[in-house]
Amino acid sequence: MRIATTKLPAVHPEWVELACGRRVDLLDVLGKGASATVYRGLLSSQSGVKRAVAFKLFSTVSSDEAEQVFALLTQTARRVACIDHPNVARLYDCGAWRGQPYLMSELVPGVTLAKLQEAYALRQRRVPLDLGLFVASEVAEGLAGARLTRDHDGAQLAMIHNGLSAREVLLSWRGEVKITDFEVSTTRAATSSVRSLRGLASRATTMPPEVAHGAAADARSDVFSFGVLLRELLVGPRFPASVSNAEAVRLAREGYVHPLTFKPHLPPGLESVLLRCLEVDPAARYPNACAMAYDLRRVVLGMGVGDGRYFLRKALERDLSTEEITAPLNYGAARSEDGALPLPNRRR
Repeated sequence: MRIATTKLPAVHPEWVELACGRRVDLLDVLGKGASATVYRGLLSSQSGVKRAVAFKLFSTVSSDEAEQVFALLTQTARRVACIDHPNVARLYDCGAWRGQPYLMSELVPGVTLAKLQEAYALRQRRVPLDLGLFVASEVAEGLAGARLTRDHDGAQLAMIHNGLSAREVLLSWRGEVKITDFEVSTTRAATSSVRSLRGLASRATTMPPEVAHGAAADARSDVFSFGVLLRELLVGPRFPASVSNAEAVRLAREGYVHPLTFKPHLPPGLESVLLRCLEVDPAARYPNACAMAYDLRRVVLGMGVGDGRYFLRKALERDLSTEEITAPLNYGAARSEDGALPLPNRRR
């Protein structure tokens, strides 16, 4: 089964002319956010060689911002293009078209992790523990691999994602897990449209408290965002349902994590990893994704969770329909009387 995509009008086909006689035909809209639209594209070279790509076209920037945005985009793309890891989507090119910056990257046929979570939520279920741990482990490996990336001169780049959420985790129909949009938030933040409250609130769910306060992100910030993603997979969302934009930003600044009203049956080792990732004080978290990935993989292997690509493939086939899934997350009302997992109420 496949998620339906939005077809562009057939009467007026869209394409983007690139340098050196290349062209990208924009076929389907894969996703649309506040600052960019992602298309399934077909890249054609001057010699007629074709390749399917993901083409991310950002909103038009003002003339006052254009130079800064394009410089940041180019710098980011040159760094990200150095990442060669099976859990990271490859970046091919960047540029500008009619005043709109773009990124061209590997097409990962499938859905986002957010879509899979929504599909389970519609059925009043959570993602199965072993499947969630497989996906989380692959994401952790991708973050760690990016962290260890070196440029073409051998210098370690110490990459961070700085914007990780379930929307940036791609699940292929073949059972692969790939992270996209490394450091793209740096470029988005340069535009006035994303400095709005709405733009900030859209990223607040996984935003570490220090970043929400305006501090520069570092490797420990990715650890916190990963912790939120892991928590969503295991027990549910970080914030209560239907919070306003202003409330979401305020809660993010406090490092708030919604206290649980039921206790999931998590092994102590896994609970320890989760709690350390979600510490409000960056100094108390894992120092980087590499240390976090090591501890998580050790716990996961101890639970008997190995290569879960086959089970991910089956879950995508079974749980995703041919229609767009747009319903909000709602993790059901399962409860027990065992108390709550000791995730501290960080509302201070």
